[in-house]
Amino acid sequence: MTGTFAETKQVIIGTAGHIDHGKTSLVKALTGIDADTLAEEKRRGITIELGFVFMEDPTQDRQIVFIDVPGHEKLVKTMVAGASNIDAAMLVIAADDGINAQTIEHFDILQLLGIRTGMIALTKVDLVDPDRIEHVRGAIREFVAGSFLSEAPIVPVSSVTGEGVDEIRSALQSLAKKVCDREDSGVFRMPIDRVFTMPGFGVVVAGTVLSGKVRIGERIEVFPEQIPAKVRGIQIHNETTQESSIGRRTAINLQDVKKEQLRRGQCIGEPGSLSPTTRLDAQLFVLKSVGRELKNRDRLRIHIGTDEVICRVVLLNREALAPGETAPAQFVLESPTAALPKDRFILRTFSPLQTIGGGQILDASPTKHKRFEVHTLDGLKRLEGDLMDSVEQTFLKGGAKPQSAAEISRTLGAKDEEIRVAVERLHGEGQLVPVGGALPGKAAVSGELRYLHVASYDALTREALDAIQAYLRKNSYRMWMPLADLQSQLLKEIDRQTFETVLANLCREEKVVRKGSRVSLMGYQLRLNPGEEEKARRIEKAFRDAGLAPPLEEEVRSEAGLSPDAFRNLMTCLVEQERLVRLSEKVTYHSDNLKMVQDLVARHLRENPSIAVGELRDKLGVSRKYALALLEYFDNIAFTKRQGDKHVAR
Repeated sequence: MTGTFAETKQVIIGTAGHIDHGKTSLVKALTGIDADTLAEEKRRGITIELGFVFMEDPTQDRQIVFIDVPGHEKLVKTMVAGASNIDAAMLVIAADDGINAQTIEHFDILQLLGIRTGMIALTKVDLVDPDRIEHVRGAIREFVAGSFLSEAPIVPVSSVTGEGVDEIRSALQSLAKKVCDREDSGVFRMPIDRVFTMPGFGVVVAGTVLSGKVRIGERIEVFPEQIPAKVRGIQIHNETTQESSIGRRTAINLQDVKKEQLRRGQCIGEPGSLSPTTRLDAQLFVLKSVGRELKNRDRLRIHIGTDEVICRVVLLNREALAPGETAPAQFVLESPTAALPKDRFILRTFSPLQTIGGGQILDASPTKHKRFEVHTLDGLKRLEGDLMDSVEQTFLKGGAKPQSAAEISRTLGAKDEEIRVAVERLHGEGQLVPVGGALPGKAAVSGELRYLHVASYDALTREALDAIQAYLRKNSYRMWMPLADLQSQLLKEIDRQTFETVLANLCREEKVVRKGSRVSLMGYQLRLNPGEEEKARRIEKAFRDAGLAPPLEEEVRSEAGLSPDAFRNLMTCLVEQERLVRLSEKVTYHSDNLKMVQDLVARHLRENPSIAVGELRDKLGVSRKYALALLEYFDNIAFTKRQGDKHVAR
């Protein structure tokens, strides 16, 4: 073996099997180390806690690490915590006792956890004759038929006499070479299976790194409690190292956190990489050996990672799940946990304790579902599909909240590069709409943009168009909707960048017109009835004929003989159509007259550096009130700009 233990690839092998079948004794025969370290374990002669033992072999390029689990029926919770993150299994069956209750339960758990490879140790052969060995070997072959252990070697061994120990070691070395590399999302995550303190160092947590890397000095977070901490030190096989990575049994010395805040079942990871959840969507399988149906709302224990949480199961497409059947379900947890899609779980009854099934997480942060809802069931089926389906469904689930490729990667616990490729493909197929920064016809850069699924985007555009149409229908004398009113409706569910993207695209598609702080539907025209139109023309004529010194609106209303409401409606219409322009509360100009003044000011500023209120007053022959209102209006529309008591071209 080249390099140090901290540099060598590790293969985590978990023991499994009935109590007193010799799991711990076999590990000791292979390594010389007793995995039982507690005084109570020594006194009672049984394994109570998880044991972690490294097998030294300088000739191998893969270091085997044993996780020795208890075999007692009351300690299956601990067994699941140990087996949840192993690479391979060593099923231990005693030749004198044969297949027993916890042999079956442990084997079921290994299969539910998706373990793909392993071997079988037939222990205590020194206690039986050769015929018994062959009989048990045949029973084992029948027992594991059709499983991941169907072709696994069955090696007779005695931890007492040493018979078969070398053969077991050789089989384990061959097994280690067959173990495939774990998929790595690149984001550090390590479920905690041990918490202890070391004199002079403080609190230490240990576990198997599931993904990514961790380095001394980095900040981490403890989930689901979201406790911040800092990595003070790292050890692999009692050797201090600067970093650890995926697949390694690792002890991490933490600072800024107390031992009382930590427990088995938590998970440490990059800050913000996980979210506490009290709901999990999953594909659930009930073991064929279970003697009863699983019913909707049954109270159960879900084991995920190294955690155990009490929950209720909500069957989404049926009232009961029979043994051997699979169905989508939502687990409603009584306390929060942290998980990611594709994580495996074990399901056990609340009382009496019995393993009844398991499966795989589909969504680690779902909303509450209505049962038998087709939309929900279709979405979960997509999450069971390939990466493209999962990515698309995650965008669909996000609704009106745009998400980046990096955010999707965190949600799914997948590699950034794979997600970026999927996002770019979905964008190219028209399934995603970029929010902010994208130009029409240009390829989006997934790492820099957020996206909405086209279905969510289309819903938002319909909502925006419906809101404008409803406003114009309600305000029949207006042809423009204040942008602030549209924002107040849509910004309740979307952020400003999404709002601006939707509006810009609607304008680009010529469905909406935006003018300053107003919006309207493309081609929309106000339509007055003939009587109203005739009155509107009279009002308009009054302002046009008044020239550069227009009357007060109340004077025009009185002369026209109109009620306040009728006059207000017609004035609104004329202003919206830009036939009249309100410069201020008391000054209203006809648009033709205003245009004439604007042209005059433009000519003046081409020949002079500025214009003052008095100069414009003298040029127009009007009072200061009108000149001041005109120049302030020109400032407001960015035609001019005030500098001191003068106005210059902008």
